[in-house]
Amino acid sequence: MLHFKSKENDFYMLLQECAKLILEGSVCLQDAINNPATFPEKMAKIIEIEHKADDITKTIIEKLHKTLVTPMDREDIYSLATTLDDIADFIQGALERMVMYKATQPIYGVQELVDIMHSCVAIIKASIDYLADVRNKIDTILENNEELSRLESEGDRLYRLAVGKLFEEETNPIEIIKWKEVLEHLEDALDRCEDLSNLIKGVVLKYA
Repeated sequence: MLHFKSKENDFYMLLQECAKLILEGSVCLQDAINNPATFPEKMAKIIEIEHKADDITKTIIEKLHKTLVTPMDREDIYSLATTLDDIADFIQGALERMVMYKATQPIYGVQELVDIMHSCVAIIKASIDYLADVRNKIDTILENNEELSRLESEGDRLYRLAVGKLFEEETNPIEIIKWKEVLEHLEDALDRCEDLSNLIKGVVLKYA
């Protein structure tokens, strides 16, 4: 079982805080998509969130170097932390490109992909929270993994449809370039969510 309660092993709390920040970033991106007039305001908030996530990731890595006994394999802790940070980066990157390219009303597929990504991030947050009680929550975590995999597949399908529609209907090459980059960042965020969910599944199966 994962023993997170000892003084030297507060990695769980750090991972939980990072997951909470990423969920806040996902909500912020949703709000921005719903109201493009707030892009600059939401961009500032997401940058703040991403910097906090970076700081937590650095703290986790520093603690890995200083802690003799860790609650799980060091490689697992490192992978969980850095993948969480990757998701924060992609969330920031998606909105950053909409701001940088002065995008206005989101095209087909963007809102839906953001909503799917938010659902995935919420599942990640719940699964990270459950790690402290892994033996009692193993079935729930595995169910979360299956649901996230389903959502990621739906996101892949929607991404392909959105890109196809973009090239089919948009005649301005600049619009194609900027929206394709936004869609790619959202799809990358979904991929990293699935990677993280599979990492959590691997940890659970190893230690439960």
